[in-house]
Amino acid sequence: MADQTSYSTAFLKAIAFILPHEEEFARGHWGDENFVIAENVSGDSGGVTKYGIDASSHPGVDIKDLTRPQAIEIYHQEWKWRNMDALPEKLAVACFDVFVNGGFAVKWLQYALNIIGGIAGLRLIVDGDLGAKTLVAAQACDQDAVLRYFINERDARFVALATRPSQKQFLAGWEQRDTDLRKYLLAA
Repeated sequence: MADQTSYSTAFLKAIAFILPHEEEFARGHWGDENFVIAENVSGDSGGVTKYGIDASSHPGVDIKDLTRPQAIEIYHQEWKWRNMDALPEKLAVACFDVFVNGGFAVKWLQYALNIIGGIAGLRLIVDGDLGAKTLVAAQACDQDAVLRYFINERDARFVALATRPSQKQFLAGWEQRDTDLRKYLLAA
């Protein structure tokens, strides 16, 4: 397990946002980290999930006995694999939160950068590859404007997903998460 001092500030901000949205507590123990439980919610294709780490995406991980530090380390490996530290901090946090929820973060970012703009005349191919052109555009953009558009697009995706009967139960939580993300990233 990595020493938390090796984690970037952006990663720590992402985890500080994500974990409270992904933790389920045993009844009567709300907020007590000693009582985070695994859950298996009907309609959630991830199966057994704890700290947002699901059995479907993480075969071989003992989800029921997963600890918070182990979950953070799994997230850190995914953060590094996705090269999130190459993005400006706010965009990295938002993109990683989308990855955690199974969305197409880089494609959405590329689309938002094309709409809002990063560098005049630079048109990104919306391919989901966090390549050099996407990184240059992300560094040059108005992060807050791109984030507003990006989060609004995610809201629209959630509404579309909720048209499926098995997913409708999640809509209020998804919308609240986006409201919280706006406050977390755009309040400053």
